[in-house]
Amino acid sequence: MTLKEAHEIQRKELMALRRENERLKEGTYTDAEKQEHEKIIRQLRREIQTLTKEKERYHQLWRDALARPDHRIEDLMKIEDLEKEVCVLKASNDQISKQLQEARDLIVKLKAQMNRDHENSSLPSSVKPFHKKIKKSRKKTERKPGAQKGHSGHRRPHMEPTVPVVELEAPPSITENPDFYPTGKYITKQVADLEIQVSVTEYRSQIYRSRNTGERYHAPFPEGITNEFGYGKKVKALAFLLNNYCNVSIDKTQELLMEITGGKISLSKGLINSLSRQFSSATEADRKRIYQMLLLAPSMHTDFTPGRVNGKTVQVLICTNPYETLYCAREHKGHEGIKGSPVEKYLQLLIHDHDVTFYNYGGGHQECLAHVLRYLQDAIDNEPELTWHEHMKNFLSGIIHEAKQDRHISEGRISEIQKEYDDILKKADDEYRLHPPRKYYPDGFNLFQRMKQYKENHLLFLEHPDLEYTNNPAERGLRKFKRKLKQAVTFRCSDTVEYLCNCMSVIETGRQQGANLFFIVQKAFT
Repeated sequence: MTLKEAHEIQRKELMALRRENERLKEGTYTDAEKQEHEKIIRQLRREIQTLTKEKERYHQLWRDALARPDHRIEDLMKIEDLEKEVCVLKASNDQISKQLQEARDLIVKLKAQMNRDHENSSLPSSVKPFHKKIKKSRKKTERKPGAQKGHSGHRRPHMEPTVPVVELEAPPSITENPDFYPTGKYITKQVADLEIQVSVTEYRSQIYRSRNTGERYHAPFPEGITNEFGYGKKVKALAFLLNNYCNVSIDKTQELLMEITGGKISLSKGLINSLSRQFSSATEADRKRIYQMLLLAPSMHTDFTPGRVNGKTVQVLICTNPYETLYCAREHKGHEGIKGSPVEKYLQLLIHDHDVTFYNYGGGHQECLAHVLRYLQDAIDNEPELTWHEHMKNFLSGIIHEAKQDRHISEGRISEIQKEYDDILKKADDEYRLHPPRKYYPDGFNLFQRMKQYKENHLLFLEHPDLEYTNNPAERGLRKFKRKLKQAVTFRCSDTVEYLCNCMSVIETGRQQGANLFFIVQKAFT
């Protein structure tokens, strides 16, 4: 193999590697292809070593030729030409080697992006349809599934019968047999069912007319009855909850109500769509009360999530605690999105992910450790030569478990935890001095810097027994908005998002407080 041929092979391998990188960017790799790609990388490394040895052989031949005393002028000229060619090829080889290294680093970055899921990033599991199964935290035992032996059971309580009791008579072979006699005891079993009955109330008001003036008069109808035909609060409440709480589309809501009532209830799409606006207007006082109660709470979870209105991105801000929840529709994130929300005036402890905007509000901050643990796992997957992130993940998991067992942790124990936290970060600093962060994967190093700077905000929950260490309540609340968005795909106007947020605030707060949602909604439509 000549040096030119070796150079051409290197060039072709580089072009192939670039094509492979493009495929990585498109996310079209299967697991088998990933393994094949790793095999190609190892082969490239062997070929680079072979090329290096070949180059050294040519250099040695040139040096041997110069050392011969009987060399001819033609040989010298050939050697000079060969030397020039070697220099050119060496420069090209160095450039290709540099590009190969860049390609390898880029592969590391793209593989890290491809392998990110709900376990090592902020991505929800629904983003990747073929995501790996979430691991169960419960240890496997030898016991069979279901209730165990000796379990008392959970029996459904009997209800008061609404229809006459059905007496089941024994057959004559028993009742006429003298060997059998009645004990006076009964075995009782009940069946609860649902009856859909349409109730129609007709109001009539007789018309009176003055003989002198011709003035017309009739008794006023009850408040809210304006049209010749309308639907009552229960119908509206059911349609509203189906569409805004159960995330049933307007078409399906209309169809379902017609089916279960035999076609007697036929709500128009416009009426179903307007129910959220009506409910929003009727519950304004409830939302003001929720706003005030959130400000008085000792801690509050908050987060943003995007939505779509006519193809444009909008934001929804959630503020929640165990008893109240408020959704706020906003055009943008940041300070503009926080303006007018409870976060703007809140003075107590805020729990959130690493959105630095929130650090300008509240009286203290606890970062979501669930996010931190996932980011540590991502660093573990992509920096195998380092150990600090695995130690930190095990350390945080341990103190979280400790806090679950006993939230009242002593000051001495807190000091020990803080020292161990600092020791792990010092180890990380030493490891990054030996292994500087890669150009295409700085995420692990950035996480180290972040944990160093926001140490207090990672461990604040240790000093406050009632403070949660994750932002899961806010994320679960925003997930309900996402489910509605998934059903709707996109909203037609910003008012629709605002009405939905207003409705969800009252519904979610009522659910947290154990209220009957059907009664709450009925009251709004009374």
